[in-house]
Amino acid sequence: MKIAEPALEAIQAHGAEGYPNEICGIMLGPPGGELVTEVRRAANIIGQPRSRWSWTAERTVDRYEMDPLDQIRVEKEARIAGLDILGYYHSHPDHPARPSVFDAEQSWAGYVYVIVSVENGDPVDVNAFATPRDHGPFRPEPLEVVGPKHV
Repeated sequence: MKIAEPALEAIQAHGAEGYPNEICGIMLGPPGGELVTEVRRAANIIGQPRSRWSWTAERTVDRYEMDPLDQIRVEKEARIAGLDILGYYHSHPDHPARPSVFDAEQSWAGYVYVIVSVENGDPVDVNAFATPRDHGPFRPEPLEVVGPKHV
């Protein structure tokens, strides 16, 4: 997979801003392609009230659950812009940029998953992964950063 440098920088900035909690978002690009040209942030609803009577588990430092309303919004924005959802991203605060068992269990085939490692608020590593079937296992996916002239 290829990712435009500004899109990767946006993922890294999101990870740094969200530290020490996990952040998440959606990667977009031209239909049928393998080039991420844009990213959209999504809220991590772990630790947020689902109703006034219940709360999700407060594990925002090592879990994320993307807000379904953000997913719907981004799907609509992508469709209007003529783009496809190519994958998803999230951060690992103070942990390596490699998928956890939880990450694999939440995965879908056909998408690329980018993980940014953020240590003490600074992005330090980024890796990509894909799975041949829903719910893992993951395999490393080559990630090539392309400059603005190549987008």
